[in-house]
Amino acid sequence: MSQYEELTTTMTDQQYLVEALTEMGYKPEVQTEGTALRGYGGVSWNRPVQVTIPKDQLRGALAPVGFGRDDAGAFQAIIDDLDRKYTDLNESWLGRVAQGYKERQTMAVAKTSPFGDAKDDAGA
Repeated sequence: MSQYEELTTTMTDQQYLVEALTEMGYKPEVQTEGTALRGYGGVSWNRPVQVTIPKDQLRGALAPVGFGRDDAGAFQAIIDDLDRKYTDLNESWLGRVAQGYKERQTMAVAKTSPFGDAKDDAGA
């Protein structure tokens, strides 16, 4: 029987998570207050998730993927164990999500940095 499993991440900013998932071709659904995650065979996750990728966007998946906050505020990926085993929704996939997240976070910091627009005057 299928069951949801939680995979740890360090992602904390919902905007960058959603942007990373969108860049990967998904159309994530966002529920600020959280929603229940229901999967294959009626399996459900016991805590609310704030970001969901519907299963029809996940090629070959049996269940939607969710991202819910833990007590420290970090998003944890909630993925069906059968999807982790038989599709590409595994640690490698989550690594690509985290990489996209980090890229967006880095770009946002660079845009707000007081040195981000500084020009090199050494040759002038």
